[in-house]
Amino acid sequence: MLIQFNFKNFRSFRDDATLDMSATKITEYNDHVISVANEKLLPVAAIFGANASGKSNVFEAFKYMAMYVIRSFYYGDEAENKMEKSEFVPPTPFLFDKNSSNGESSFEVYFTDVDNGSEKVYNYGFSIDQKGITEEWLNYKSKSSRNDYKTIFYRNKETLDLVGLPKKHQENIESS
Repeated sequence: MLIQFNFKNFRSFRDDATLDMSATKITEYNDHVISVANEKLLPVAAIFGANASGKSNVFEAFKYMAMYVIRSFYYGDEAENKMEKSEFVPPTPFLFDKNSSNGESSFEVYFTDVDNGSEKVYNYGFSIDQKGITEEWLNYKSKSSRNDYKTIFYRNKETLDLVGLPKKHQENIESS
């Protein structure tokens, strides 16, 4: 279940923006809060604001991230493959700032999952520019752990670190 969604440099948002589904300590509406992996979360969120304040762009940012992940297999690793597929749609950055209009956009989610009775919190995200992914990561931690996240994989343009995967899987990924 979604805990938090963060994004930056997308459409009308230049700076970091966060949609946080964590419940507050207010106990007045405890019957509207659900508990997942020992985390108290809101099952529904509403975004209020004036006209043209960016409410729809929060949804569009989440939609962009989801569709990019779903279709990413078709994009290929090289720019030539991306052009052939015509599926690749670069993000629309914040255009009213020279640095932002040429900069990368980033998207990140925190979510919970129960795997074989073990509750875990995952952190997945990527940064992307007009040419493609510049950085991508997946981390996890046990819900009971107070330690930092452990890396499953991390990649940027120069490196691919698969430290959190079993050796057998690392070899399969590196050889393909």
